[in-house]
Formats: sequence, C-alpha cells, structure tokens
Amino acid sequence: LGDLGGEGKGGLGRAPPKSPRVVVLAPTAELAAQVASVARALTRHMPLRVCCVTGGKNPRTQGEMLKQGVDVLIGTPGRVQYLLEENKVLLGEMQALVLDEVDVMFLDDSFDLAVIGAAAPAHTQFLFVTATLPVPVADQIAREFPGVKKLWGPGLHKIAPQVEEVLVDCSGPWEEERNEETGFVRKRDMLVQNLLKHPAPRSLVFCNSIPTCRKVENALRRADRQEKRWQVLAYHSAVNPQDRQKNLDIFSSRVERPLIMVCTDRTSRGVDFDTADVQHVVLFDFPRDPSEYVRRVGRTGRAGRVGRVTALVLGRQVGLARSIMEGNSKGARVHPVPN
Repeated sequence: LGDLGGEGKGGLGRAPPKSPRVVVLAPTAELAAQVASVARALTRHMPLRVCCVTGGKNPRTQGEMLKQGVDVLIGTPGRVQYLLEENKVLLGEMQALVLDEVDVMFLDDSFDLAVIGAAAPAHTQFLFVTATLPVPVADQIAREFPGVKKLWGPGLHKIAPQVEEVLVDCSGPWEEERNEETGFVRKRDMLVQNLLKHPAPRSLVFCNSIPTCRKVENALRRADRQEKRWQVLAYHSAVNPQDRQKNLDIFSSRVERPLIMVCTDRTSRGVDFDTADVQHVVLFDFPRDPSEYVRRVGRTGRAGRVGRVTALVLGRQVGLARSIMEGNSKGARVHPVPN
C-alpha cells in the first residue's frame, strides 16, 4: 500500500478505470468488509481508493465504483469472478493478489479461484495468508507456485498462553442411555450451568451445524425467558446477511448485559474481535479437525487479553480434547507446521 500511495517507489499514479492494482479475496462477506475497513484506515492519508465487493450488494453499483478507478479491490471470490466475467473489472494492471484465509478457500470446493487466477498477469505477486495451514494446502501451494517463500509466525497452530482451557465430559454414567438426544440434553444443561457460573460480557458458542445452533439458541432463550440474564444472537448462514451483520454489530458494541452469540465456523474464519473482547468461547460441538479448534479458540485471548475456553465433549472426543489441551499447556502446536 505504501508503494501504491507513493511512499516507497514514487507511487504508480491514479488507477485506470476498472483496473485495481491490488486484489484481496476473503471467504466471507463479513471478513471482506472487515479487511476493507482496515485498508481504508491504513490508506486514510494516501491518494488511494479502496472498494469492497461482495454478494448481496448491487453489482451495478459496484461496477460504477470500479469504473471510477479503484486501487485496492477487496471482495469474495464469487462476486469478483462475476464482475470479471461481466467485464466490470479488469485484472491486467494487478500487481498483487492476496488470498486471506487461504486454507478455507483451498479446502472448500465451493470457492472457484481458477477464473481469477487465470486472469492475473504473469508479474502478479501472490500472497497466501492464514492462521492455520494444513499440510494438504501447503503441498498444493508448493506444487502450483514453485519457489514460494514461507514466513511462519511464532504462534502458528498454537493457543495463546493466557487462554484457560476447560474440558467438561458430558458422556454421562454408563448405565444411562447414550444417544444423540441424551448427549444434547447433557451438553445443554452443562452449557447453561457454565454460562451462569462464569458470566462474561461476550461469549461465543460454537456448533457444528445450523440445526444444532437453532436448538442451542432456543434452549438458551428458554433458560432466560425474562431476558434478564443474557441476550442471545445467531450468526450462521441460515440468518440473512443483513441480520447477520446487525447481530455482529450488536455483539461488537458496548455491552449492557451479557451477549451470547451462537454460531458455526463462519465466525471463526477471520472475523476480528480485537475491539470487542470475547472473554469466553464454548465448544458445544467439538470441531471436526484441529485447524478449526485453533480458529475457534483463537476468538478469545486476543491482543494479550485473558480468555476462557470450555469444551463440552462426549465419548471418544474426551481423549482427543484432553490430548490437545495437555499439549497446549506445554506450548505445543495443535498440529505440525508443514515443511
């Protein structure tokens, strides 16, 4: 951004119509908007224009903005691809293409990056940014971009030391019936107990599916019918984008009573709560892979603050969760850093 704005190499002049020089792709509209907000703050005193394009917004309006000349284009892959195919954006002047949360986009087949990649000029610099890097993603990047330079942060795949991790075994006595419904009831009861015992201004409750989110939301509301203990918010793809953003704004605003956001992994994918401290993360459902554990837990204990993580686990999950937490207490990585 400094080079584009004239700080490093004299600047590159005003961007031609439809032709951004830097493109940043993010997996969700919320993360794209957040990145755009940071980019605007960084370029406040530079002669640079930042534009954010995501689904759910008028593509005609976005095309008009691009026609006026944009230096930094930030968006979701689907919307950027659409604008590219409609000739509303051209990538011939692109200097850099940044893929934020690259592991999410590479592992999720719903993200089609081929069209955007094919339109990139040969001189384009690709930057892959992520908080977690599974080996298959690292291998794919190495194959497609031979000679790629690797810059690992010291905290990659690690849990912040100021985060307290607590395991709660919800398996129940052996003599009691064990099935999906009884497991949910035991976890539901422990969830309410933990939220009452450890009240926090902001708590995130992670579930693996939208139906489970709905059941948890209803359970928390029934546990507080007078709405005096907490306010329950939902954040997942079954909530329309406008309401999702509204709930995120409420969660990030000044707290008058405890806020509990029930969510899927959409919330762990890079959404920044640095300005709205999350004190408690509850894993109602244990994540399916170690990377998601790092992402979910990483929503608390940010910027040196303290945080608490409560994992509600059943059956075989108990041993896995205990192993991960014991490793974290010794400063180990949740999973290896690729060679």
